[in-house]
Amino acid sequence: MSAFAQMFFVLGLGVFWGASTPINKALGLAGVPVTYILVASGIGVGLGLMLLQWLGGGRLRMTRREVIYGFCCGTLLNIPFVVGLFAIRHVPVTLTAVITSTAPLCTYALTLALGRQTHNGARLLALLIGFVSCAIVIVTRTGAGFGAIDGWVLITAALPILYAAYNVYTAMAWPKGMQPLTAGIGESFSQALYGVPFLFWPGAVAPGNSTAGHLGSLLLLAVTLMWILERVCYFKMIQRFGAVTTVQAVYVATPASVVLGLLFFNESTDAWLWLSLALLMLALWLNNRAVSS
Repeated sequence: MSAFAQMFFVLGLGVFWGASTPINKALGLAGVPVTYILVASGIGVGLGLMLLQWLGGGRLRMTRREVIYGFCCGTLLNIPFVVGLFAIRHVPVTLTAVITSTAPLCTYALTLALGRQTHNGARLLALLIGFVSCAIVIVTRTGAGFGAIDGWVLITAALPILYAAYNVYTAMAWPKGMQPLTAGIGESFSQALYGVPFLFWPGAVAPGNSTAGHLGSLLLLAVTLMWILERVCYFKMIQRFGAVTTVQAVYVATPASVVLGLLFFNESTDAWLWLSLALLMLALWLNNRAVSS
């Protein structure tokens, strides 16, 4: 993959990630049930990736190992994805964006603990700065108009760790010879499978015929189409460059989510939030500089 192509995939992945947080917030405001989002988007993304594979002249042939890999990916992704869908309904987009953007630092810490990375002074410093950034934005929320720190904020703080576990597994367990589209297909249908039994619970149904319900359905359709392209970018990056490099897309995602949160949800900010964001960007820059060298 050329340097231009790599930059294209990183930028694309960052835009998709940056837009996902505010869209998930909008789905919550429209009253779309989390279970419906999980099942509908999982099936939609899986079918979309199958269509892309067919248009590319390929056929869906999955080995036993690839099926297991897809199921495990779907399981590991479902945990932070579903928890995040619930949390974003209680936590501002700007706060969520800053906290979850420590995922690259958590990914490095996890790969370091597993012996997949070597100690590096710059990256350890980046890790420290990143956690300081996260601590600042959580501790100072009481005076920023976001309300007192509650359980949802603490749950949001756990998301980067959960996503790090998912990112590391996708890179380390990649079956030899598997194509990125195949990985996305297996993962997406596995995600949807988990949500099917819960569709029979009261309230876990499609949006109604109200204006908010129609808006929620349109948003879900739009985000499903976006997630099809996001999965293509993600698995191509994971396959070629590994987890640590792939998650550098948050360089684009974090500012995008913060700006969209301010524009569309009229969320308040203060100097502590901008300080935290600046520290996070510094940490990501140090981490990326170490990866490049």
